[in-house]
Amino acid sequence: MIRHLAGSNPRLAIEIPKTLSLRTNLARIAVCVGTVLLITVGASIAKADTISASLYTPSLGSNPVVIDLFGITLNSTVEIFGSGYTIQFVSPFPSGQGVVQGASSGQYAVPVAGVSGGQPEFLTGDYGSLLTTNIANSGNYLSTGLGSIVITFTTPQYSFALLWGSIDTSNSLTFNDVGSFQVTGSELQAAAAGFVSNGYQGPGGSAYVAVDTSTPFTTVTAASGVVSFEFAGVAGSNLPFTPTPEPASIWYLCGIAVGIGIIGLRRKVSSK
Repeated sequence: MIRHLAGSNPRLAIEIPKTLSLRTNLARIAVCVGTVLLITVGASIAKADTISASLYTPSLGSNPVVIDLFGITLNSTVEIFGSGYTIQFVSPFPSGQGVVQGASSGQYAVPVAGVSGGQPEFLTGDYGSLLTTNIANSGNYLSTGLGSIVITFTTPQYSFALLWGSIDTSNSLTFNDVGSFQVTGSELQAAAAGFVSNGYQGPGGSAYVAVDTSTPFTTVTAASGVVSFEFAGVAGSNLPFTPTPEPASIWYLCGIAVGIGIIGLRRKVSSK
């Protein structure tokens, strides 16, 4: 279960018991007081599959595995071997996608990591890197196009964090835990406070996402039915991620009517 700290923004929490029957957890209504948004989750819930979406960078859990894209050849579909993980681009993988930087019209857009002075901010590198309003200085990130990208961890993980860019309804993450836990763009759109519109590439179209699973996973598959699913700042952990407030982003959340959606996430039951 994701822990929640005071001063963080509205979050979505969903419980899916191991029996695979769906039920949603209760959460208190989010309120905006000055520049602070807070939602609390029932503490009686034990470990469960949860997802949170916010405009705050989640802080690292225990023994994090950070996906490092620095120095990777752009638009390459060659398998990447990192410290504690590999990244595969499932064949046939669309050309011009994969590890990308900057924006390409009709192909990919840089995930928005925050707002400063009314301007969108972008990560300058991997998870936890500094932010910049100069898109030319933004770091490398992953883009699926109409393909699939598989991240495989060397050791089992329980948490996965990423900056999910220009959220589209047909974007999805699938985990290879016991029930093939899946998170879709539609579910994130319903969950993220202040979300603007499908595929929106500016502030309000991206969100930091943290997923905690009740059973361990080693692979995460990112896929999309439209061009494209862009994501940055990726990391795995064997303990839940927790939010770290970023004051530069709070104005954006408080300036929009805030809504909380409590929805059910899908588990796809194995046919075996």
